[in-house]
Amino acid sequence: MRWAAGFRTGPDTSGTPVTAPLGGAEIPGFATAWTVGPVVVRTAEVHGPGRSRIAAVGDCPPTRAELAATLDAIRAGHLDRLPERPGSCLLVAEAADRTVVVGDRAGVWPVFYRRDPDGGTWWSNAAAPLAALSGPLVPDLCALAARTALPGVVLDPHSSLFPQVARVPPGMALVCGPGSARLARTRTSPALGGAEPLSPAEGAELLRARLTEAVARRVRVTPIRSADLSGGLDSTALTHLATRAGKIHAVTYTDEWLLNDDLPYATAAAAGMPGIVHHVVTGDRSTLHYTGLTSEHLAVPFPDAPSPTVVLWAMKTKVLGAMAAHGSRGHFVGTGGDTVLTASGVLTDALRAGRHMRAVATARAAARLTHTSAWHLWRAARSKAALPLAAEAERLAARLRGPAVPEITAAAMGSRTGRARGADAAWLPDPTIADWMPRPARDLLAAHLSETCGAREQPTSLARWRDANGLAGVGDDVAQYAHLAASLGMPIWAPYLDDQVVAACFGVPPGERHVPGEYKPLLTRAMDGIVDDRILARRTKGTFAGPVYAGLAEHATELTELLGPGSRLARLGLLDPEPVAAVLRRAAPGLPLPLGSVHNIVAIEVWLRQLETRNRSSWWKET
Repeated sequence: MRWAAGFRTGPDTSGTPVTAPLGGAEIPGFATAWTVGPVVVRTAEVHGPGRSRIAAVGDCPPTRAELAATLDAIRAGHLDRLPERPGSCLLVAEAADRTVVVGDRAGVWPVFYRRDPDGGTWWSNAAAPLAALSGPLVPDLCALAARTALPGVVLDPHSSLFPQVARVPPGMALVCGPGSARLARTRTSPALGGAEPLSPAEGAELLRARLTEAVARRVRVTPIRSADLSGGLDSTALTHLATRAGKIHAVTYTDEWLLNDDLPYATAAAAGMPGIVHHVVTGDRSTLHYTGLTSEHLAVPFPDAPSPTVVLWAMKTKVLGAMAAHGSRGHFVGTGGDTVLTASGVLTDALRAGRHMRAVATARAAARLTHTSAWHLWRAARSKAALPLAAEAERLAARLRGPAVPEITAAAMGSRTGRARGADAAWLPDPTIADWMPRPARDLLAAHLSETCGAREQPTSLARWRDANGLAGVGDDVAQYAHLAASLGMPIWAPYLDDQVVAACFGVPPGERHVPGEYKPLLTRAMDGIVDDRILARRTKGTFAGPVYAGLAEHATELTELLGPGSRLARLGLLDPEPVAAVLRRAAPGLPLPLGSVHNIVAIEVWLRQLETRNRSSWWKET
């Protein structure tokens, strides 16, 4: 793992705590703040009366001048007007009698905290080490049930997977004083780029400048670096920008099960870039999905939370290992581009706002693109527009309290011949995994849905709601991937999730980011003249369905045992092994499967088993 942690004393304590992170290095100038693993730290101080200091821990920290400007705002109490910072990092500042901790927009560097009985406050970007401070690691059952059935939705932005650890929602800061800890707003919602919306032309210009700077900053401080190059627009754009600042090793993965055109596009893209060294890594059966995930031995590092990356860790290890062998000490990934550069729910929002002409135009354009009926799209969007979040949550809760339907049907699979169950859902996707849960777990999840969705502020824009949830989901994916890659000493860089890049993209209204028939118009416009026209015109997108199904068929027996009656999910009462075994039996003949749901429960099961082997001494030492 790569993490930072700190402690703010309470009224009944003084000095340094008797506990510190195992293998931790003190953040310069901070007596009770540390980092662990491959991270970059930059600090700034203000001397004189009321000495203050600030540190940035992360992948692309601000300059000292930028940190000083942020520190000035914190000292003045203007947390709601913190300067928009570049990169992706965690900020910790000590000013007067306060300690302020701020994470990033996407949650690549989140902030978790817990209060000690003596009134002190611990904070970290990792929740598991904080939970381990008080003994055995026991996850919160409600939070885990929600993560199992609804992994793409943040029901409670204040909770973590552990009952004694809370989370600071994006757009807020943790402010610790003597014996106190409170949250303060630092900016608008992470789904909003700013007070004034940007036009597509303004957004593209800003995106071009900020993405260029985000890549260049990382290149400047890392002598040898690498990047994924799939031949798609997102990864090719990053690689092109990196070559402008220096040489880069780009890697394309392929194997005999991949039936896509990534490699030809990647080869063509690399040929047009001076300063690139292109590597092709060819996988085999040892790199198939689900490799190394047996109930007796889990050949994956421990992430802070369940991570779908463990499913393809054998492949990732081969790719990152090859780049490390060439001396790379930082790896670019295009993760996040699909989330921040596009939008969904635009048609529904137009109907909710009474913009019927815009809705008609959007429905017609989308119908031409998907070869379906505009009236069908209109009717579906109208049904979605009718229900607010709380009402939809109650409808889903009622279904959860009803009988489970574990059979895999055409409708459940969302096939072309059957209307997918829950197709009218807008705010909350219909949870396939809920039908694999025993009755008590379904009732628990139903109550949790009603409570959390009824208590929170009701969103008014479906597109913005999906922006925020999509950003939180992909940010967590990258955070866990970075924890895993830390075991190889390889920092993971995802510039599309940098604060300033997210602000530039989300500053353009969803209806302007999503244009039916145009592929990522914001990035296409921003990269005009930088990326080759062949890549800008590409409309295909490589998938890993081949290696996934091959891996499922290869490891069906091990996975059935992993998720069987002895599974930790089954012991917690969150999974019925029988319907899961029925799903896995469909893998060998290549029948349709809810792959995302299988990835998710495997990731959670692996994490729970790893959690059993961790304790306080895994992360902490007594000083």
